[in-house]
Amino acid sequence: MVLAVALAALLLLFILVRHNVGVPFLAMIAGYAVYQAWGLEAARALADWLPGAQIHLVDYAIHFALVLGFPLLLYMRAGKSGLFGAIRIIESVVFAIVLVILIADPLSSIFAFDNLAYDIAAWLANIRGIAMLVGISFAYVDAFLFHSGKVW
Repeated sequence: MVLAVALAALLLLFILVRHNVGVPFLAMIAGYAVYQAWGLEAARALADWLPGAQIHLVDYAIHFALVLGFPLLLYMRAGKSGLFGAIRIIESVVFAIVLVILIADPLSSIFAFDNLAYDIAAWLANIRGIAMLVGISFAYVDAFLFHSGKVW
């Protein structure tokens, strides 16, 4: 149920707010790459500095900040999307799906997953590659071709 709620909440946010998804999507991918490169080492260093901090909680905080927090802040500060109609909705759906794919592992450690969450996680794992490819393609189009909702 946790993944269904996360997916529904993000999808509702992205469809209703209608901001530019290109740069936040690319920031999400970059944040995930940075987390994969040094997230655990940074968590160990921060856990050593903070007395009583559990390394896995610090690791989750770094993961959520890089993959979810900063991209959502960029999204909320972005201008209106230049994409329109079905293309904008597809872009929003893909952004929500990829975001949930990237935060599913930490969520599974924090919350108890039920059968629905496991089914959603399995489905997301099956479409991960194509969702990333489609999302990055839309992000580049949105970032390069549109500025403040106007075509260059």
